[in-house]
Amino acid sequence: MRCDSVLAQGPRLGPDVALVFALTGLAFAAPAAMLPFIRAGKLGDERISLLFTGVGALWDGGMRTLAILVLLCGGLLPLALLATLAALHMPARLGWGRFDWTPACRAAHFLGRWAIPEVQVLAVLVALAKLGSVVDVSIGPGFWCYCAMALSLLIAQNSFDFDPTTQPRAGIGAKRATAP
Repeated sequence: MRCDSVLAQGPRLGPDVALVFALTGLAFAAPAAMLPFIRAGKLGDERISLLFTGVGALWDGGMRTLAILVLLCGGLLPLALLATLAALHMPARLGWGRFDWTPACRAAHFLGRWAIPEVQVLAVLVALAKLGSVVDVSIGPGFWCYCAMALSLLIAQNSFDFDPTTQPRAGIGAKRATAP
């Protein structure tokens, strides 16, 4: 006899949601770094900043530890996390052999704690609100690509199962099961 109770359920958007959003985030990362992030100007003097322009300014201003943290937490670690999540899902999706997923899952879990691009997005929005009354500020396409990358990372990360014993399904989620 079955009670038709759901014991576990996979992701709402499907089994490959983490892979799709990890690859999407990686696709948005390149234009986020290369396109204009913010334009600021007053009285004919205009400055265009890229994603890592602020890191260089912090470094040149003597705030090297903060520059390194911004570079790591807002730039490099999110990319590493997206690449790790994609690498964990690709072998299962492509039907490759079995692997020991434990080190990669631990790395993804560690990177997830330090990759915080959403904090950088909020910091930019606060800076825009403060600077908007002083100078003419406009958001560039690089900022929107960065927002898309950060959102993709959050969705991919929340769709991933960090338990290495559930791999090689790599976050595909538990199948629908019923109690006996």
